[in-house]
Amino acid sequence: MKLRNIGVLATVAVVAFSACNQPPAASGGATKGTVNFAIELPQQGSEKAASDPIINGIKLAVKDAGGAAGGYKIEIPNSVIKDDALNGVHDPQTGAANMSQLVAIPEVIGVIGPLNSNVGAAQIPISSAAGLAHCSPANTNPDLTKGEAAADLRGGKPNNYIRVVTTDDVQGPAAAVYTFETLGAQSVYIIDDTEIFGKGVADTFETAFEEAGGTVVKRDGAPRTTQDYVSLMTAAAALNPEAIYFGGVTASGGARIYQAAQQAGLEDIPYIGPDGINDGDAATPDSFLNLAGDAAEEGVYSTLAGIGTFEGKEEFDAAYEAEYGIAATGYAAQGYTCAQIFLDALERAGATNPADLTALREAMRVAVTDTSITYETVQGDIQFDEFGDTSQLIVSIYSVEGGSWLFEEQVDYATAE
Repeated sequence: MKLRNIGVLATVAVVAFSACNQPPAASGGATKGTVNFAIELPQQGSEKAASDPIINGIKLAVKDAGGAAGGYKIEIPNSVIKDDALNGVHDPQTGAANMSQLVAIPEVIGVIGPLNSNVGAAQIPISSAAGLAHCSPANTNPDLTKGEAAADLRGGKPNNYIRVVTTDDVQGPAAAVYTFETLGAQSVYIIDDTEIFGKGVADTFETAFEEAGGTVVKRDGAPRTTQDYVSLMTAAAALNPEAIYFGGVTASGGARIYQAAQQAGLEDIPYIGPDGINDGDAATPDSFLNLAGDAAEEGVYSTLAGIGTFEGKEEFDAAYEAEYGIAATGYAAQGYTCAQIFLDALERAGATNPADLTALREAMRVAVTDTSITYETVQGDIQFDEFGDTSQLIVSIYSVEGGSWLFEEQVDYATAE
């Protein structure tokens, strides 16, 4: 399998950030009342490092749109910004409870989140039953949208859920091909955190790595409660792998496993992880690079299941830094994109002149999931299929330099051979 490096994404039609940065032309002011875009993301411990850029991106998009669309004023009060972390780590039950609270608020006509796929699996049945538009900037597990598992989550209801990142059956193989072809690793040790996301992305990495001609010397599953990773890494070191792949997030062991690998003598081989470890620079408290220490300066790589560079990125980054005083990292642009999609959908939903907020919520759901619509976003043109998956099958590759994630390249899985 080969993936085409698309560099600056010249093959995707992209509107410049300056064009996306304007209020919806037809909003006509906020004369119809006030609605809320809710946010549901983990906001404690290592999870905060990944969620803060998304939250900032969402708020910036609403501000750039003038805080209104479709004749409605848009607010994001703290009461509709929910934290699904428990004791510093994402928790599906907490996420489900949060979603139950959000669907009961009439003014909430859409929710952006969650970050983690197992939380998404707990929330989709609730948002689906309520007909609440639901956009994730980061969920990547395929079972949330495809197959019997996804049908069970929706419970026979019309689709309400979309995501602006591609899935792990794209992210995992992209990392595998990069590891085998670009990094030149012929063998790999794989360890995952046993969760829906971590195990799933590791499964797809393993299959693709072997298909490329590589050898998996061993595979372990270690839950985030694991106390001793050094013994696992010591056993792996005896098998002489040429790379390590971790499936999971920083909060479920990413940095601790990396440190254990260093202690076990595996400091000279690449350490590769998915978007779950790309959560800020070394100065970001509790991020992977912050916890991993100086050793992570060399030989660490990650993927993001979305576009890393796009036309208008410099303008977006400048606007983000001007607003927040920090660089845009991780899925900041994906948070902005989810909000842009909601703004566009609200413009169209408002034009139907719904009788009340209940009718507006349903009009919003219909508008968000309309497969005939091409959304012009800061990331470029996006359409969604009947399952809610994005037309952009893009994965970005990052390395570490100077305590920050450095964009290397992006690949388009749609052109895989």
